[in-house]
Amino acid sequence: MFQIDKAQFGAFVAELRRERGLTQKELAEKLYISDKAVSKWETGTSLPDISLLTPLAEELGVTAAELLSARRMDSGETMDVSQADTLLRRALELSPSEGLRRPGKRRVLTFIGLAALSAAEIAALVLLTEWRPGFCLLVPESIGLMIGAYFFLAVKTRLPGYYDENKIDVYTDGFLRLHMSGLAMNNANWSYILRAFRGFAAATLALWPPAAWCLERFTSPDSKLRLFATLAFTLGGLFIPTYAAGIKHRKG
Repeated sequence: MFQIDKAQFGAFVAELRRERGLTQKELAEKLYISDKAVSKWETGTSLPDISLLTPLAEELGVTAAELLSARRMDSGETMDVSQADTLLRRALELSPSEGLRRPGKRRVLTFIGLAALSAAEIAALVLLTEWRPGFCLLVPESIGLMIGAYFFLAVKTRLPGYYDENKIDVYTDGFLRLHMSGLAMNNANWSYILRAFRGFAAATLALWPPAAWCLERFTSPDSKLRLFATLAFTLGGLFIPTYAAGIKHRKG
């Protein structure tokens, strides 16, 4: 009763795509998926993941309700409770069980502990040595704090199913846009990528304050070593382990 007619849905998507003057490849690129996925939708072989419902509707110039109904709606058309319930159930058909979970208590406490340790180290160094933290500390610590807050507390532990079916190197979630150029992300390597980001955050918060103090104490303000060491730790520590983990554990 509530099932989506895949053939009707696919024909509607194909019609809208052609109206917008887009090829399957161009639409796929806008959604960061393969053109094979778009082809499967249009031939009625499969349906998109629910996470693609809104961006797909926006790219095709319709509402999510119109997309689920596989028809255009009049501007003054309203839905009764039964119709709204039907659309909701149809939307749920697009959502496989992704196993997304909230952060466990252990991860929350770990991040709080790391943030507290970082603050204590910085406070001690400032009070005991009258240190005035500069670029060497503030940039890596700010990045580490933001990375830690997201990847310890808010990140989804599984990717939508279409990541396993396509080679996608872009991940978006709210304000976050992660582009791992050349590295296809999927559920085979996602957990290892997350560990690499958490590892960077942990190392930055726990180990970098005394390292930054040493850099600023034993090098001159205009020393290139300060800049090089800070950028090497921040960029190298963030991306090298992440790419290494993603490549080592990638599917296939």
